[in-house]
Amino acid sequence: MRARLPWFAMLAVAAGAPAAARADPAPPAAGHRELNWVPVAGGDSDVGLGVGEIADWARIEPGHAQPYKWRLENGAFITFNIQHGDLIVPFQDYYFLLTWLDLGPAHTRLDVRPAFTDERTLKYYGIGNASHLPPSTVDIRDTEYRRIHPTLLVEARSKLGGAWYALLGNVYTQNWLDVPSSSLLARDRQFGTAEVKPFMRGFEPHAVDLIELAVGYDSRDNEIVTRHGMYHFLEARLSPAVPGWLPYGYVQLDATAQFYATPIPRWLTVSWRGVADVMMGDPPIYELARFDETPAIGGSKAVRGVPAQRYYGKVKLFQNLEARSELLPFKLGQKSMVLGVAAFLDGGRSWTEISRAHPDLDGTGWGLKYGIGGGLRLQEGQTFVVRADLAWSPDAQPVGAYFAAGEIF
Repeated sequence: MRARLPWFAMLAVAAGAPAAARADPAPPAAGHRELNWVPVAGGDSDVGLGVGEIADWARIEPGHAQPYKWRLENGAFITFNIQHGDLIVPFQDYYFLLTWLDLGPAHTRLDVRPAFTDERTLKYYGIGNASHLPPSTVDIRDTEYRRIHPTLLVEARSKLGGAWYALLGNVYTQNWLDVPSSSLLARDRQFGTAEVKPFMRGFEPHAVDLIELAVGYDSRDNEIVTRHGMYHFLEARLSPAVPGWLPYGYVQLDATAQFYATPIPRWLTVSWRGVADVMMGDPPIYELARFDETPAIGGSKAVRGVPAQRYYGKVKLFQNLEARSELLPFKLGQKSMVLGVAAFLDGGRSWTEISRAHPDLDGTGWGLKYGIGGGLRLQEGQTFVVRADLAWSPDAQPVGAYFAAGEIF
């Protein structure tokens, strides 16, 4: 399973150091259980201020290919904001993620993730890579819409031989959208040009069921804190159209390449990722701003510094280059901790669709969106990392700030 982090982890700004996790006794050689818990507080101009928690409980197995045999992760976050004198709740997210390794003779990895998310202030400024921000006189509420979506993800990943694996999965999501009649999205739906209107789908309550098929190569030394190796995969996700139940039929193709190297042990780890995401068919409108369940050209998991949901299109291409350094190993009680730093350069671009050019929507030049920045890393035990990043971008207002569970890749 790729790292599908919850929205709150992508959008929350660090408000303080993690609270002390419960310290396990000295681990026995035969293995032990590890518990981590981090309270979260923060926010940004999109989601306001909020509180929550991220936790995991894992069975550590010495000598195992990964640091754990099984891992149960939990997260919850809720934000509050004042908008035109009223108290609103822009964002809520609650989830569990169970990961169990080495099931059966094929050493299958099973991931099960139920979640409930309520995103009240999703942004929409227009379709295409060349979309413009509206004048400052436009009410911020007219750039927003709401999406409520409980989701159940089940994925099984089996070894094919060596570092190769195959993945079969299913992601079922029920969706409810609330689009104010005065919003930019509602106006494009009703009065948009002939180029824009074909992308206006998904406004009525609906379900999407994505069938996943993937093949990958994974030689990483550790999936939580990777120092060397590679992780590549090709994936096809099919959303079948079933009248009256699953109205939107489309195919999503993803290709990802990731490389890790540590030329100076502890002091310098360099990692690079390239991602291509292509949709064909009739996806709902909110999918045009995402890849793999997270924001694409923008947000914490793709191009940091660019606001989430800033650019909409069926085709996305982006890269991340990051250098990390472990500065200070220390103990908190009996728990091993490592404080580190990172610097990064993210960049990418979107296109409206692959089947035809839309120069009026996408522009004709490079159209590159990028972010430059750095941040802190805190590793707790062997199975948990939190990161705090700041990123500058020409699209940032004025900078992007993120507090997240796990590395970006």
